[in-house]
Amino acid sequence: MRSGLMFIGVLIFCISCSDKNKIPEGIMKPQKMHAVLIDILIADAMNGERVIKDTTLKLPVENASFFLKVFQLHQTTRNEFNRSYSFYLKRPDLLKVITDSASAIINRRNTQLTVIPDTIKKKPNGYNLKKITGKSRGQY
Repeated sequence: MRSGLMFIGVLIFCISCSDKNKIPEGIMKPQKMHAVLIDILIADAMNGERVIKDTTLKLPVENASFFLKVFQLHQTTRNEFNRSYSFYLKRPDLLKVITDSASAIINRRNTQLTVIPDTIKKKPNGYNLKKITGKSRGQY
């Protein structure tokens, strides 16, 4: 009886001390999942823009093509990504870190692309077309 209680105590201790953040074999590590997810989100956004401009394109077909390229780039497969994504969906604590970081990076890149530097907004040295050409409007 005493050895049975000790066994249960040791078992509970081992379970409680196990690494809860350990990623199982065959599941992408958070850093890789983060990188793949960013590229997939960017590919999806690019395809969304392309489909709007060219109505002959179909978003699911275009996404499938681009996603395969993303998987090749990251040396992974669609199945590994799907398994990993399913795992992280069951672990919202880990998924939140990955998605929040991916969102921050994408927002930062978007901001960098849309902000026009002050040097572009201003006319160089205060000159305008009239001063540079020496001609007024309509006298070309």
